[in-house]
Amino acid sequence: MGIQRDKVVQIGILTRDAKTASEKWAKFLGVPAPKIQRTSGYDETDCTYNGKRCDGLIDQAMFSFGNIEVELIQPVGDEPSVWRDCLDRDGEGIHHIAFGVKNMAECIKETEGMGYKLMQKGEYYKGRYAYMDALRDMKIIIEFLEHDD
Repeated sequence: MGIQRDKVVQIGILTRDAKTASEKWAKFLGVPAPKIQRTSGYDETDCTYNGKRCDGLIDQAMFSFGNIEVELIQPVGDEPSVWRDCLDRDGEGIHHIAFGVKNMAECIKETEGMGYKLMQKGEYYKGRYAYMDALRDMKIIIEFLEHDD
């Protein structure tokens, strides 16, 4: 089994303004604000949301604590995505917790067998991600992050 259930690697927080949120986090932590990065579109990410092609553009800022990251996420544009739909429906706040995994396909299949539907998946530089819908039972979205070694 590839799910490492004992190690959370990231907490994702939705915001309507990544720059302002990043500055506030940086001030609280006493560190410089990280650079806001825009993700790539479908041609580079092969992103799908609810089984359909999705650009899934976000502006993001990352704070690393060595053992865990806090990811600030601002959806770009109005295209449906796991981020846009959750922000529009639920507002700003905690969006997901992420677990580092090996063998993404196996993790998705196993988790779908538990009744948690794949919401969105995509590729990024040196890895891939998948969001699983655990909102009904666990009150949060679970993300899997698989990094290429």
